[in-house]
Order: sequence, then C-alpha cells, then structure tokens
Amino acid sequence: HGERLLERNIRRYLGLKGNRVNEGIRNTLWGDERSHFYFYNNGITLTCDNFSYNALQNGDYQVRVENLQIINGGQTCMTIFKTLQEPELFQQETSAYVLLRLYQLPRDNADLVRRITYANNSQNPVDLRDLRANDECQRRLEMDIGQLGFSYRRKRADAGTAPTEITSGTAAEAVLAVWRRRPHQAKFFRREHFGRLYDLIFTDRLNGTQVVLSVRLYRIAENRRKRPRSDDPEFVRYASCFIAMQMGQRLLHDLNLPVEEMGHRHFQDADRLVEQHGEAYFDAAVQDIEQALRKLYGTERISLQQLAATFRRGDLIEKL
Repeated sequence: HGERLLERNIRRYLGLKGNRVNEGIRNTLWGDERSHFYFYNNGITLTCDNFSYNALQNGDYQVRVENLQIINGGQTCMTIFKTLQEPELFQQETSAYVLLRLYQLPRDNADLVRRITYANNSQNPVDLRDLRANDECQRRLEMDIGQLGFSYRRKRADAGTAPTEITSGTAAEAVLAVWRRRPHQAKFFRREHFGRLYDLIFTDRLNGTQVVLSVRLYRIAENRRKRPRSDDPEFVRYASCFIAMQMGQRLLHDLNLPVEEMGHRHFQDADRLVEQHGEAYFDAAVQDIEQALRKLYGTERISLQQLAATFRRGDLIEKL
C-alpha cells in the first residue's frame, strides 16, 4: 500500500542510489550510529480520519488508524522500507527509532491537508555550506582573510558581494580549481564542495593568503568568460576554471614557491604580481589550453558541444 500511503505527499520516491539524503538515512541505519537515528532525522508526519490507542496498558501498545496518509517524510519511510529488505540488517542488535507525528483531521479535509502538506515541505532546505559555516576551519579563514583587508562570508546572504568580500562558495570553487587542480569539479560539482570534496578543499594548511589569491585569479578568468574580447577563442566561455588553474601555476612560478608554503608574508608580493601581470597570466593560460586541445584533438575542428563536454571532464588536465 506504499503508493496509496504517499498519495498526498508532494514528491515521488527519489531512490537510494545517487540521492545524498536517502543514502545518508540508509548509512545511519546500517552504521554504528543507528541508535542516534531519532535525533538525526526530521521524522514522519501523517494524517488520518480517526485513530484510537490503548496507551493505558503496560505494554503491547496498539494504534488503530483510519485512512492513514504520509504528508511529509515519504523519503524517510521508503528508505527505511528498502533498507529493511536487506536481511543482514536483522542480525544487528541495536534498534533505531523514528519520530512520528499523527494528526486526526475532519473527514472533509482536502484543503487543510493540502495546506499542511505544503507548509511541511516548503521550508528552506539547509544548504551544506550553512552546516559547515561554524566549522573551526571556516572561522579560522574568516579571521585570516580579515587580516588581509578582505571579509569572508561563511554563510549564505542576500546582498551582493563587493570586491573585498569573498563568499565561502566562491572560495571553495577557486581553491579547488587553482590550487587543487580540479577545475572540472570546481565548475560542475558545486553541490559536493561542502560535502564529499570539503576536506580536499578546506585542508588544515589552507590559509587566507591562498584563498584570496585564488579568488583574485578566478575572478579575472570569470570576468573574461562573461565579457570575452573579440579576439578571445571560443573556449574562453567554458574554460574559466581551467584558465584560473594555469594562472595559479604562473603566479607560483614567479614567486618561486609551492602553494603549501604561501602565507601572509608573501601576500603583498603575490598580490602585486596579480595586479601587474593578471592579464598576461590569463593570455598565457589561454595559450596553454590551446596547446592542450591540440594534443587532444589534433587539427580537427572542435564543435561547441565537444568543447563544453571537454571542460566537464578531467582528461584535459593531463595534457596541461
């Protein structure tokens, strides 16, 4: 009766494979923290026409329900159901509990149920970036970047950013492209920056100088992507993260430093180099990518679809 139970729920089941939230529910049920499931999960909200229960008994509690409907928590319900179909789970000793809220509503309740369903499902989802905002690493970067005359925004906000403001989202994209040399993941895996890729980007050794400089290079490449010059090659519209990566290599070469050693004492010199040579770094990076594309495709004409696909993959990185 799963389909019927979820009739008033606003989403079909999103599946287990590739859905971050549902995979998280399953992993908790399988893992050592099964007993904490109640605290991690938002629970399940149900409505019915009528219910009765025998709560005065000492045990064996039963609830009789008429016309039960899940209006929020369908993903949790179906994931628990799918996970329970894996027989190995029954050999585990620890139980898991989930919060249920059951509302008895008047029988003629279609409009009220619709409004409750919408209210339960329409709250703003918490972005992973917001969840990470109070990490020790994020607080440390905020102080570090502040000492360089920039402000670091750990949380999402409505206002636009001034040139001296850096959001954690922009920082993640710039650092991943420029210093971690994963430009394709910087551009196309944004949902993972504060999830699976977080520890790769925000290492213990990442400091404010490295963040600010990567963002400055990234912004030069992004600005040119949005407003390319008439003589810029077509790929400039797709390759800003790849270009920023190559610009970072030029900067390190001029500083004669590996990125791991770049710190506050190098900031002024590095910042001056970006100010003076940013455009030259950009032009040199464009030449790097032209050569890499020739290695990959030879002299054949590359369609725009091919170009876009190339910058979504990582095979060009090897050629660079």
